[in-house]
Amino acid sequence: MIKTLVENFLYDASKGEASLPSSVIEEFKESCGKAIEKQFNSGKRQWRLRMSEVGKPLCQQQLGKKGVEYETEYNAIVKFLLGDLIEAMAIAILRGAGIDISKTQQGVKLNIADIDLEGTYDIKIDDKIWDIKSASPASFSNKFGEYGGYEKIKQDDAFGYIDQGLMYSMADNSNFGGWIAVNKVTGEFSVCEAPTGQEDERKESVKRVSAKIKKLTTDTPFKKGFEDVKETYRARIGKDKGMIKETGNKVLPSMCGFCGYKKHCWPNAELHQKVTSRAKVRPMTWYSKLKTADIEDI
Repeated sequence: MIKTLVENFLYDASKGEASLPSSVIEEFKESCGKAIEKQFNSGKRQWRLRMSEVGKPLCQQQLGKKGVEYETEYNAIVKFLLGDLIEAMAIAILRGAGIDISKTQQGVKLNIADIDLEGTYDIKIDDKIWDIKSASPASFSNKFGEYGGYEKIKQDDAFGYIDQGLMYSMADNSNFGGWIAVNKVTGEFSVCEAPTGQEDERKESVKRVSAKIKKLTTDTPFKKGFEDVKETYRARIGKDKGMIKETGNKVLPSMCGFCGYKKHCWPNAELHQKVTSRAKVRPMTWYSKLKTADIEDI
């Protein structure tokens, strides 16, 4: 329903047959100003356990709590800002489409594992909490779009999206609706719904989050949460054509590749063109061990 209303509104707006109320435009302006202020004038971010972070890997949380320096790219602040601006745009479009948003940017608190876990959810529609995500084309399609879905996200939820949403909804005494995703390249919208019966999901989430909080509050010794993997490829030429072979290299798991603490866990990590790629412009990959950069039979 949400997706259909949004698509119809945008289609009509593109023909000049629909517009945004002045109050929605003013809200959008205010949200953009707050986003700029937050990203550029909030000072250095200090670690603290929040609902938006609690679902992330324990190893990241431990290093953040210890004050280990988080390495980031120079353009990270721009990516964060784009996420905030896309969220503000999405809310404006949802309002323009006639969707009744009862709350936005609502602060909540939930006592779990003997601490008050705080967070701020994006929007509330029909007594359901929804999280707005700006997504790359691949993430949009494979997580939130036609090839994704709640169960697909649950299978590989490295960023803790499910725990985040469920914590918000429990704190607000509401249901978790799911995610409203915006493809940040094409502007497409997708709605990825959470299951309606959430009692078991909530129990699982509380168990996961409680275990993590207890380890953080009791200063459980740090343990690297992921292992590097051997790089393999399928030979295309020569006597071994068709066989799966090893390059002799090892690559970081994707979660570590995105992590700003990677140099703590992988001090020799090296960013290099993907050795096994056949593309004209090869993608960059983080290697924990780069022994071979050229493969003869690829």
